[in-house]
Amino acid sequence: MKSFFDIKSYLTFTKNTFQKNLSYRANAILFFLGDLMLLFVTFYLWKAIYRSSNSMIIKGFNLNEMIVYVLISFITSVIVNADIAYIISREVREGSIAINLIRPINYQKRMFFESLGNLAYNFIVVFFIGFVVVTILKVNYSGEFSIDNIILYFISIFAGFLINFYYSYIFGLLSFKITNMWGLTQIMNAISQLLSGALIPIVFFPSWMQEIFNFLPFSSMIYTPSMIYLGKLTNI
Repeated sequence: MKSFFDIKSYLTFTKNTFQKNLSYRANAILFFLGDLMLLFVTFYLWKAIYRSSNSMIIKGFNLNEMIVYVLISFITSVIVNADIAYIISREVREGSIAINLIRPINYQKRMFFESLGNLAYNFIVVFFIGFVVVTILKVNYSGEFSIDNIILYFISIFAGFLINFYYSYIFGLLSFKITNMWGLTQIMNAISQLLSGALIPIVFFPSWMQEIFNFLPFSSMIYTPSMIYLGKLTNI
């Protein structure tokens, strides 16, 4: 019973974060538009690669499948995003971390439930519509629809969210030693995007690099859920 009330109290942070995002919709839209520009650049880059290639299939992907991969990996990155490192860094810089640490609440749990608020907001505002559009596009391209793959996909993206949360949280703890975390945050994001398959599917890398990438947890953030969605990951 105590654990139930404990969770209920932390859900307040989820609700407050969700409402805060609703209040600052303009900021969220601007960030989303920036990501959307990167999506368009990636889309036309792959289109140019396939046009210049002698083969219609590259590393097991035809152009239509690559388009679906780019889109599903984009909306997956939106939903698994947990920018905890920036929040911790800001609290350390402003000094509010001292007050938050002496409160009778677990700091890590608070960060987690705030991240759930961001997840809920991103799911409703961006992910749901994007997922429906991508699924319609996929069915139109392939004529296939697998409810099993979709269920496994949603399980996988929640696992990816957990991995991304702890990755960002651990990075955020470095702000206790490093005052300005902006540079490290950019490095963190670059590493995450490369190793998670957000920029390039891991299958496009040399075999020895694929083994390393698949051993690391980053591939479970975006690449694994996206490949499950496409039905290209069968060894699970």
